[in-house]
Amino acid sequence: MVTIVLLLSVNLKLIYAQKPSVTPDNLKEWVSFLASDQMLGRRNGSPEMEKAATWIAGKFQEMGLKPVITLSSGYSIIFTAPSVDFISDYTFTSRQNEVNERNVIGLLEGSDQLLKDEYIILSAHFDHIGIKRGSKTDSIYNGADDNAAGTATLIGIAKAIKESGIKPGRSIIFAAFSGEESGMRGSRNFVANPPVPVNRIYADLNFEMTGHSEYLGKNNFYMTGCRMSNLDDLVGEYNKGTGFQLVDTIQMAHMLFGSSDNIAFSRISVKDGITTGIPSGTFATTTMGPHVHNVTDEVGLFDFENMAALINHFSGLVLWFSINKNEVEWTNPGFIKPK
Repeated sequence: MVTIVLLLSVNLKLIYAQKPSVTPDNLKEWVSFLASDQMLGRRNGSPEMEKAATWIAGKFQEMGLKPVITLSSGYSIIFTAPSVDFISDYTFTSRQNEVNERNVIGLLEGSDQLLKDEYIILSAHFDHIGIKRGSKTDSIYNGADDNAAGTATLIGIAKAIKESGIKPGRSIIFAAFSGEESGMRGSRNFVANPPVPVNRIYADLNFEMTGHSEYLGKNNFYMTGCRMSNLDDLVGEYNKGTGFQLVDTIQMAHMLFGSSDNIAFSRISVKDGITTGIPSGTFATTTMGPHVHNVTDEVGLFDFENMAALINHFSGLVLWFSINKNEVEWTNPGFIKPK
């Protein structure tokens, strides 16, 4: 079996290097839709956020994903949460009235008889923070990199896997979350009401801010939570010989481990100083650059060629994880996996 995994790893690298399925034009179209001025910043509970959710569900269906079998509402999970009022770019307060939030969930069933009942979660949030108060010029927080980029990454991975014709071993759940900007509400709702047993989740790979290359350079990305688990070591193993690099020297990456939807999986519960959760990490190419939570977060700043190359690489990585016999384990002694 080890030999088979190694051979498939080599083949995946060749497939996605020689026949990339996701193009810069695909990504420009998708991100331009989600981050257009007409979407008014995709604020939680807004008609534009609902429109984005409907569009994502259509893309999931187009890429061959199925609704999760336990859901009766198609691809969308609708839940209520307090409305929020963004006081500044990073500060919000909850209101008394409630709004509908939407998570969009798609399933790619595994094909390995021994592994198909385990699940890899691929996640990204699609909400943003709406309109800037008091601005007399550009007032729309378009949220192109944060996080139309991560949402497009999910869709791109689904497209690349579909067009490769390769069936994953483990099942893969594609989860587009709302409510990240107001406390990871979508991902926390998913974990609190899981469509699959949490102890059958292999890992969560979360994608956020993947549109820029000027910070790390071409073909480079970082992952939050390096040294928390062996997830970064496994990613590094797949990267060998590909020309893609996981940059693990970014000081802020450790702090950002708790700042995106991955943390909802990794911190399910805390008791007696021990955290129970799923090993996870957020994959990104930007930390806290000048455009994050700024009205300047626009599509025109993207390096779509680099983004497409990364997504095609991530697609091979996800398939490799789906058949890898190595478990993703916590290396931080303060964390344990659910039983």
